[in-house]
Amino acid sequence: MIVFISKPVGFTPPLNKYNIPQFFYIHEPNGSPPEIKQFPGIAPTGPLPTMLNFPLYQEDHPRVFKAIITGDTQVYSDKEIEYLRDSFVKEVSDPDAALVIAMGDNIGDNLSLYPRYLEVMSNIGRPIWLVSGNHDINREANDPAHAFETFKRYFGPTYYSFNYGDVHFVVLNDVVHPAPQFPSKQYRGEIWGNQMEWLANDLKYVPSEKLIVLNMHIPVVSDVDRLIPDHNVANRDALYALLRGRKVVALAGHTHTIDHFQRGEIQEGWGEPLPFPEVIVGATCGSWWSGDLDNNGIPMAYQRDGAPRGYMVWRFEGNEYNDQFRASGKDPREQMHLSFMTPSFQKWFDSLLDWAQKDPENRPANPPVTLNDLPDQRSISKQDLGTITLVANVWNSSRDSKVICDFDGKQKFNAKRDPNIGDPYAQRLQAYVLRYAMGFRMFDTGRFGPSTPQPANARHIMQDSFHIWTCSVPRDLGPGVHDVVVWTIDTHDNSYRQRMVFEVVQ
Repeated sequence: MIVFISKPVGFTPPLNKYNIPQFFYIHEPNGSPPEIKQFPGIAPTGPLPTMLNFPLYQEDHPRVFKAIITGDTQVYSDKEIEYLRDSFVKEVSDPDAALVIAMGDNIGDNLSLYPRYLEVMSNIGRPIWLVSGNHDINREANDPAHAFETFKRYFGPTYYSFNYGDVHFVVLNDVVHPAPQFPSKQYRGEIWGNQMEWLANDLKYVPSEKLIVLNMHIPVVSDVDRLIPDHNVANRDALYALLRGRKVVALAGHTHTIDHFQRGEIQEGWGEPLPFPEVIVGATCGSWWSGDLDNNGIPMAYQRDGAPRGYMVWRFEGNEYNDQFRASGKDPREQMHLSFMTPSFQKWFDSLLDWAQKDPENRPANPPVTLNDLPDQRSISKQDLGTITLVANVWNSSRDSKVICDFDGKQKFNAKRDPNIGDPYAQRLQAYVLRYAMGFRMFDTGRFGPSTPQPANARHIMQDSFHIWTCSVPRDLGPGVHDVVVWTIDTHDNSYRQRMVFEVVQ
């Protein structure tokens, strides 16, 4: 077992050399079980001491503070730790941030990377709280109780709570590995063990007016994988019942998408409307550090929903919050992609996607088309105006956002959310590369490191999203140069704009 305390407001536990809070004591008298061999687990701790001391140091306790929240750093190699260092760690320098939460899949299976990973992350200079993910597991484990021996060695408990201001943070472990429902060693999304009992007891000490922020790797419910059990929490009904009447927001990672679900939303496979908001915070690694390199030498790695890789900054004021997404390497004011969905693009993309979905052993070595085969997408024929749609991928938007399209400052239209259309901006950059920049083979069982460059898995190429907004292009635009400005206002009244210039030709 692990004995831990819940950090109270106005106090902080000591931090180790990695800026990991020391708020726990691991009790494994005989150490990790013998099957944990590939990566080091916990050394024998011996008999339980007669006394356990948890020192606390007094600290300021403002009701207004910021948290840096990152999903799926998921580094598979030292090269990818370099990417993490030169992007996320370099960029996160907000002096007002009180803490960092990493939402699981901190490592990509190669758990020997944990010491360097934590050393690099410690440069952020803030307390780091880790969530356990399905790529942080010890795969030799024979039962879920020992699936995170290496994680526990370097961080501590896989579920716990702590307090800042008027916010009670709860970290849950919702990765069951090995899951008894599956014949082979697979994982499943479920809040397992005695966590529900612990959470019920934990909440007895949390005043009803406090905001409860749930942090877990696998989302309570998801969008892109909503019908797949290992991408949703199986026993979410019990969680809903336990939190009924509380002010709650749930955070998650895992899907490599950004999603905002509001209270009362429902989708196929969810079972019942969501009783509290949920935010899937996106992935710092994007689509697993893949694709062409940007100007900083970091893979572009657009996520499965077409959003850039990045992280979130949450501002808490009392029991209210304001969340903002930060696209890595971009101006914080940049919050969307703008593009046109045209017949020529759709034909080009469908040809590439069809090739990518075929068995690599039986398809032609070269894709059927390249970027040189794609016509200029911002030069529109006058006769095609009625067939073209403006697509705005507003990364951090939700059902309740407002998106307005202003053509030439003369014609304004309210955009509509369309979850059944892709983002041509991201699709063009994802599909034409069809390789990993460094040739790293993801999820290659039993070996770590570089391999032969290869096409990306077609399922990682963006095809739909719940933050795509569309409007029709006016039919009466005359020949010449035009512009469109897209405005968006989210539920926190954060406002952003983006401008695109295009031509209409005879």
